[in-house]
Amino acid sequence: MLALPDGILAYRDRGRGVPVTACHGFALAGAAWSEVAAAVGAGWRWLLPDLRGHGATTVPPDAPHTLEAAADDLVRLWDALGIGRSHLVGYSMGARVALALAVRDPERCRSLVVISGHAGLEPAGRPGRRDADRAWGERLLHDGTERFADAWEALPLFAGVARRGAPARARLARIRRRSRPEGLAASLRDSGAGAMAPLWDRLQGVRCPTLVVAGAEDPRYLAYAARLVGALPRAELVVVPRCGHAVPAERPHLLGRVLAAFLRSAEAGGA
Repeated sequence: MLALPDGILAYRDRGRGVPVTACHGFALAGAAWSEVAAAVGAGWRWLLPDLRGHGATTVPPDAPHTLEAAADDLVRLWDALGIGRSHLVGYSMGARVALALAVRDPERCRSLVVISGHAGLEPAGRPGRRDADRAWGERLLHDGTERFADAWEALPLFAGVARRGAPARARLARIRRRSRPEGLAASLRDSGAGAMAPLWDRLQGVRCPTLVVAGAEDPRYLAYAARLVGALPRAELVVVPRCGHAVPAERPHLLGRVLAAFLRSAEAGGA
């Protein structure tokens, strides 16, 4: 646990070697990365925080739950652990946290991995998304985490997780249900895609090696991935076959092999 100015950050610190910080998606927690981290193999120190509003991290609901506040938490964690620079990996909402940190403090990033992410919605799409996120937040506060999680997991975006079978789905369900409804609602309020200020025009300042990953069956985020690769100076694209949006949950072992190769290449190149 790490004391924050407005709460407590829960995180896992696993392995030994060069640091890799991984940011989970909405309604998940740091534990969701365990399969991927194991598949990458030895030689890396994994920092797996529960982002604001999630898991065992405790921050008052009226405190900021923005992407920038989450990025501040990561920098505080690095400083507390004496880490000057880390590889930075993010999935979905966590990818947007990673991008927010990378554009603000690019010198702290050894490399950047963006999985099923984007750098902000177009202005016309933001009001509708804010309304949708507000409705999900109200549902959370009314129904509680467990009933919300059932509905969230049923979204078409996550249909690919079912292919892994009941044990994998049950594991994710347990992780989702550990978060407090107030925290998840605050995250939607402040870090939802509709609330996010677009970062597209700031990406040219991110000059570390960058990997952009998207599932072959996730056309919307494939389009975002292509745009990210065009905007980031040192980016390459990997499209994961037979995979939808939830790449870390759907194909963790393949993603682990992809990350292992990229991290080794980034280190060899002087990341």
